[in-house]
Amino acid sequence: MSVQLRTPSPPLRLSPTSRPGKPGAPTKTGRDSTVDLIRALCLLVVVALHTMMAGVERTPDGGLLTSVALADTDWFVPVSWFIQVMPLFFIAGGFASLTQWRRMRARGASWQHYVISRTQRLAVPTVVLFGVVGLVLVMASGSGLDAGLVAEVRLRVGQPLWFLAVYLGVTALVPFMARWHEQRPGRTIAALGLGVVAVDAARLALGAPAIGLANLALVWLLMQQLGFLFHDGAAARWPRGRLYVGLAVSLLTLFAVVTWGPYSADMLVNLNPPTAAIVLLGSAQFFALRLLKPRLDASRVAASIGATISARAMTIYLWHMPVVLGLVFVLWTLGFPLPEPHSGSWWATRLPWLLAVAAVLLVVVPTLDRVERRLVSVVAARKVVGVRTSSRFALDSGAVLVVVMAIIGVALMLTQALPLVPTAFLSVGLLAGSVLVGRMLDRVPSHPFSEPHVS
Repeated sequence: MSVQLRTPSPPLRLSPTSRPGKPGAPTKTGRDSTVDLIRALCLLVVVALHTMMAGVERTPDGGLLTSVALADTDWFVPVSWFIQVMPLFFIAGGFASLTQWRRMRARGASWQHYVISRTQRLAVPTVVLFGVVGLVLVMASGSGLDAGLVAEVRLRVGQPLWFLAVYLGVTALVPFMARWHEQRPGRTIAALGLGVVAVDAARLALGAPAIGLANLALVWLLMQQLGFLFHDGAAARWPRGRLYVGLAVSLLTLFAVVTWGPYSADMLVNLNPPTAAIVLLGSAQFFALRLLKPRLDASRVAASIGATISARAMTIYLWHMPVVLGLVFVLWTLGFPLPEPHSGSWWATRLPWLLAVAAVLLVVVPTLDRVERRLVSVVAARKVVGVRTSSRFALDSGAVLVVVMAIIGVALMLTQALPLVPTAFLSVGLLAGSVLVGRMLDRVPSHPFSEPHVS
C-alpha cells in the first residue's frame, strides 16, 4: 500500500553552480563533491588536532604522564581561527541531511522513518566502539593498570563524542527545521541568531555557565540552516561582491567582539559551550565556501579525495582517539622515548607521530567500516516506505524515544558520572536499545501518515 502525504514534496533543486556532468555536480544520490571535500578536510583537521593535543611523557620512574598539548599557548590563539572547523562540519552536515530528507520524503517516507534510520546509522557504529573500548578498559582495570591512567584514557576517548551527542539531536530535527527553511529561511536564521545572543547575554549577566548549554542546540541548528541555504543555491545567485562583504563583515565583527567584547580570542575556548563568536566564525566560513565553490567544483582530484574520505567519515571520527591512545600505550610499553610536550624533541617527532596515526587508521578503518556497514544493513534489512504503527502517538513517541536513548547513551560516556563498568553497560545498553526500538517500529503495520506540519 502506498503512503500519501498531506502536502506535495518540493522537487530537489540543484545549485546553479553545479550542473550535471561537472565534477561539482550532485551525483545520482544527490551528493555534492565540494561538500564531500569540505567534510573530508574538516575531519582531517580534527583528527590531526586531537593527535597533536595528546600530550604524553615518560616520568623519571617509568610511568606515563598525560596532558593537553598546545593549550594555553599565545601562538595557538590565531591558529585556532583557522582550525576551528566545527561550524563547517555542521554546515556540510546540513547540506547532506536536507538532501537525504528530501530524497526520502519524495519516496513517501515520514519524518519518523527519517529520524529512526539516521539514528540507527549513527548508533550502530557507536555501539561497536563503546563495546570494544569498554571491554578493553574493564580488562585493563582488572589487570592492575593504574586507575588514574584508565580514567584518563576513558576521558580522552569520550571527549570528542560531544559532537555525536549534539549531531544526533540536530539531525533528528531536520524534518522540522527543513520545513521552516522552506517557508521562512531568513526569519529562521534570524530567530536562531537572536536566541544565541540572548543565551550569551543571560549567561554573562547572571554568571551562570550552565545557561550557555542552550547554545549547544541553537548554534548548531543555525549552522545547519546555513547548510540548508547552501543546498538550495540561493547564495549561489548572490553577486560575488555581496559574498565578499558578508565575509568581511563577519570577520570584522568577530575581531571586534573578541577584542572589546566578552568573548575569548581562542576559538577552541568559544566552543565549550558554543557562543556567538562561533556563529560569526561559521558565517565567515559560509561566505568563504560560497566564494570557493566554483573553483572546487572544477577539481576532479578534490572530488575523488572528498568522496573517498567522506564514505568512511563516521568510522574515522569514532576510532581516531582509540588509535591514538593505543599507539601511546604501545610506545610506552616498548620503552620508546616520549618527550615532554612543546620541547624541541617533541616538535621534531610530531610529523612521524602524525604519519604513524594515519598509517594505523589506513589499516584498521576499512575493516571497521565493513563491520559497521554490515551491522547497519542487518538492522535495516527490511526496507519500508515510512514507519507504521497502529497508534500515531506510539509512533511519534517511539521515534522520540529512539533519539533520546541514543543521546543519553553517548552522554553517559561524556560525563563519567558513574564508575566504568556500569557506564559501559548502560551506554551500550541504551544505544542498542535505541536501535532495537527503531527496529520494532519498523515492523509494525499501520495507517499512512504525513510529514510534520509547522505552522
